Amino acid sequence: MVLMRTAEHSMRHDYDLPPDWDAMSDEERSRWFTQERCRRQTMAQQTPARDELEHSAARLARVLSARGYEPVAAHR
Repeated sequence: MVLMRTAEHSMRHDYDLPPDWDAMSDEERSRWFTQERCRRQTMAQQTPARDELEHSAARLARVLSARGYEPVAAHR
């Protein structure tokens, strides 16, 4: 769980915010949250879209690993 503090308020959530979060406008943040919620809902269902997302994520992980990148979460 992450506690996000802004000038206006604090908000608890379990999102992994993008690195450029502070530079995003309110509209961009709203769009990002909507896309993330849709992605999470898709991953919670047994659908072809979920299978495709899992396949794409696994492929991206293999490509990044081949280029020497390691997931940050693995070191936390």
